[in-house]
Amino acid sequence: MDNIQEYLNTILADLKNIANIEASVIASHHGLIMVSDVPEYVPEAQLGAFTATIMGSAKTVMKELRQNSPKMLMIRSSDAIAIFMDAGENAILGTLFMDEGNIGLVMVEMESACKKISAILE
Repeated sequence: MDNIQEYLNTILADLKNIANIEASVIASHHGLIMVSDVPEYVPEAQLGAFTATIMGSAKTVMKELRQNSPKMLMIRSSDAIAIFMDAGENAILGTLFMDEGNIGLVMVEMESACKKISAILE
């Protein structure tokens, strides 16, 4: 298990270096944190639960609308952007960043990270 956690932590570290991400998490679809890189003020357990709840709610909405499951969700506030992406059958990748000029870069790098996460966990 240690090697898996190391690989996942490396993915989060790479994301942080590439796109100035303030917080990131890889959580299960049940809301359990696998790994995270968050500031001290962010409660990890709640972030994992929020991540799973947000993706689960979006899946329910899309199912009711007879559409495919969402692959990505973005929440934009006046000062931050949170992006959540499915990372295969076993995980969700969530990030928080401030620089909206980097949205495209963050999305591309997250998609790449999700492929790596999925390969590691499946």
